Amino acid sequence: MPASALTRRAALALGGGGMLSLSLRDTRAQGARAMTFVTPFAYILAFVDVLNAKGGGYFEREGLEVSIEQGRGSAMAVQQILGGGALLSRTGVGDHIRASTRPGGDELVAVATISQGSPFYVISAPNKPIRTPEEMAGKTIGILSVGGATEIMLDVMLQARGVDRARVQRQTAPNSPAGLQLIQQGRLDAYIVSAGVPAALQASNTPHVAWNTDDVAPIPGQCYIARRASVAQNGDLVVRFLRAVKRSLDDMLADSDLSKTMANLRGFEIAEMRNAAVAPLILRNEMQFWLTAGRENMLRNVPERWQRGYDLMAAAGFAPAGGKAEAFYTNEFVQRALA
Repeated sequence: MPASALTRRAALALGGGGMLSLSLRDTRAQGARAMTFVTPFAYILAFVDVLNAKGGGYFEREGLEVSIEQGRGSAMAVQQILGGGALLSRTGVGDHIRASTRPGGDELVAVATISQGSPFYVISAPNKPIRTPEEMAGKTIGILSVGGATEIMLDVMLQARGVDRARVQRQTAPNSPAGLQLIQQGRLDAYIVSAGVPAALQASNTPHVAWNTDDVAPIPGQCYIARRASVAQNGDLVVRFLRAVKRSLDDMLADSDLSKTMANLRGFEIAEMRNAAVAPLILRNEMQFWLTAGRENMLRNVPERWQRGYDLMAAAGFAPAGGKAEAFYTNEFVQRALA
């Protein structure tokens, strides 16, 4: 059964101010326990971790009724968690660290890391390649959302290479191959996208230059975040959620041609699924980041990787210098889920 989504009417009602308040419901009397998960953006194959768990019935087998709501930017997803509108969301580790150091942000905690490596790539045109942060000076770079994970990653990379951030203009761009048209029109010089975009460009033999942001700023890619007070009251739901996701990930990795996975995703409106030949390539490119720290560390918050990412964030002014990354995550629920 497809996950629920924001209706057109509800989405319009949100305007620019925030997201629909989604309540966390306890339906013990009806059997399954209900919870809400918010994605940072619309349904894309990058979120196959939760979409396959929903479409393949993994959540149901753990006694969960999970509503997957489509967010409107990683910053809004963070706001939704802090506001109590959803139990869990997914966002960039850098975005989480930045939000956690702001007033009220200490309520946030990462309960697992889904992408151990960065899922972001910098895309540019071969005739005007941008291969390093140094080459971004004086240029306009596309980001997925203002103040979100890709803009934070951009700033961290610029800081790491000593580039004045004020010399780099930013503009929102689509998380799709269509961003190359903006480069050809002269509106962008490069843009930062998720791993599915370079896979799609390569599959269509579209000339482009792509490199992973881990080459410059190795920060763990994406984590599941929650409000500390919420997980204190609903820790069992988090454990069930993570157990379902882990079983879903294992089955996808064992799905040699991804046919079962693709079947589980058919109930969702995912634009990347329209090209049946390219979709599996996009999926495989996304799936590699689950294993960056080794299969034994799937879903775990790896201390060394988190601390290195925190130090990069601190150097860019997004976190206090000398801080400990362990303050921003817990492995309690992962350990219980994988036991």
